[in-house]
Amino acid sequence: MLAGEGETLQEVPEGQYAPGDSNLHIDRIEEDEMLRQEVEMDEIRAIGQTEDLRTQRVAEVPLEQLYFTPPLTGEISAGFMLDKKHFGVDILAPRNTPVKAVMDGWVIASDWTLETGNTIGIQHDNNLISFYKHNSALLKEIGSYVKAGEAVAIIGNSGTLSDGPHLHFELWHKGVPVDPDQYINFN
Repeated sequence: MLAGEGETLQEVPEGQYAPGDSNLHIDRIEEDEMLRQEVEMDEIRAIGQTEDLRTQRVAEVPLEQLYFTPPLTGEISAGFMLDKKHFGVDILAPRNTPVKAVMDGWVIASDWTLETGNTIGIQHDNNLISFYKHNSALLKEIGSYVKAGEAVAIIGNSGTLSDGPHLHFELWHKGVPVDPDQYINFN
């Protein structure tokens, strides 16, 4: 600190204190500690209220009012058939077409299975999960945050349930599969 304008420079005798000296002890004042705890609790409450409001606000949005980015454009070769346990739509597109996230979200699955091949799953707001199956390559790992329209995979023909290059796309809301064709334009 520079001395000036009424300030005096006081020197600490050499050897008594050095920066980072672990022997320096400052007593805490009880009133300060109480104030710190009160401020911390206020911050925790504020964060909790913000999360509650955000969750309530997002959870109340009907699917019809949400905007979905198409994962790709192409012809639907097989539609949603709940009775036949076909929980999504099959979309034809050229090889090496990037598959895009339909909304912002967190990658919760990114793996290979015997039946669905290279599969990626994304958790979105509003209790939505999207699945992208039969890809030739996965571009994101579990824990990645993705933005709507960001490439997450490359269209493919992997898994025993695939008989040609296509994307099997599923959309689940509150744990129930819904027909993606009702909310997304794939053309």
